[in-house]
Amino acid sequence: MTTPPILLANALTQINPGLVIWTIVTFVVLLVLLRRFAWGPILSMIEDREVGIRESLEAADRQRAEAQRMIEEHHAALELARKDAAEMVKRAQEEVELARVEALDKAKAEAAELIASARAQIEAEQKKAFSEVKVVAVDLAMAAASKLIEASMDEAQQRRLVQDYLDQLDPASGA
Repeated sequence: MTTPPILLANALTQINPGLVIWTIVTFVVLLVLLRRFAWGPILSMIEDREVGIRESLEAADRQRAEAQRMIEEHHAALELARKDAAEMVKRAQEEVELARVEALDKAKAEAAELIASARAQIEAEQKKAFSEVKVVAVDLAMAAASKLIEASMDEAQQRRLVQDYLDQLDPASGA
């Protein structure tokens, strides 16, 4: 026999005191059992998880701080290396400029020495040439005088005689 649906709906809405007591007893027993056996381990697991998360966050903060410190050290080292490189380039440029100036001064000094030496040599050659010209002039004057003394000639003959003698002195012969 089936109960009509209306009676079933009435049965659900009616309060049965025995059922209410057993439901309350079962709920209290279940609550005591859960509190005694499950609540402690669940809280312990939650606390362990909380501690693990906190430690992970602290470790992440420490690692982030360490990474930031290392980045700052790297930047400082890089800046120091740049300054050192710039200083080395500057010193190298100064040394090159100093070497260039020294080489230029040395070349100027050597050129001045060469010029002075050449001037001294030219002066010596001039003095030698003047003394040779004097010797040749003296020889020429003596030769002309001896020719004039040997022959008493008129002025035209004397001029011709000197001219002939000068023509005999060939510059290529070295006289």
